[in-house]
Amino acid sequence: MGKKVRIDFHTHTVFSNDAFTSMHHLNVFLKKNPDFIIAVTDHDEIKGALEAKNLFGERIIVGEEVKSKQGEIIGLFIESYIQSGLDAQETIDMIHKQNGLVMIPHPFKKHGKSDSPLSRNLLFSLCEHFDIIEIFNARNRTPGANECASVFAESLGKSQAVGSDSHAIHELGRTCVCLPEYRGAEGLVENLKYGKHICRDILFSHRLLTRILREVRKRGVLWARY
Repeated sequence: MGKKVRIDFHTHTVFSNDAFTSMHHLNVFLKKNPDFIIAVTDHDEIKGALEAKNLFGERIIVGEEVKSKQGEIIGLFIESYIQSGLDAQETIDMIHKQNGLVMIPHPFKKHGKSDSPLSRNLLFSLCEHFDIIEIFNARNRTPGANECASVFAESLGKSQAVGSDSHAIHELGRTCVCLPEYRGAEGLVENLKYGKHICRDILFSHRLLTRILREVRKRGVLWARY
């Protein structure tokens, strides 16, 4: 697929327990946006990503947002589930053993779950093992956090990506990287240096709708995965 594409590097499906994007939703989105690639990075789960890959082929990057002992780490282009609760270094090693790419999501984030991002100390002590830094996360509400992530990546000379962190179809694709060429994992880290970033925060109305859906789901409502 050596052509121009837009990639949302951080998304969730209904296979995450706090998200609502079904396979049907993905199908509708991909048909409307033929140049889009979606990285499915469900929380501690890979079944949704594998199912999406089976349905939509190269339009999907199989990923997982893994909760290590010290914070969340995203594996991209992986083939099998990576257990949560492992040491951060072990999590990184398991991603690389699958020939996957390590992306660090929302560094410097403070809002939301306090144990979500890696600590500053770990960001610097493990940085040589990172392939990609997420420099803009559309759900990140910590003032200045995205800017700090950009400066951090620049200072290390790391490749940069952005993601919507979408948990529902109305959030998907608002933030993405436009690449002049895409050939899957091959050369991606280098090609990201030539990417153009489209960075848009998730609208308050969209956040509110997703929050309402979460409250409904907490009450035991089942959500269709397809």
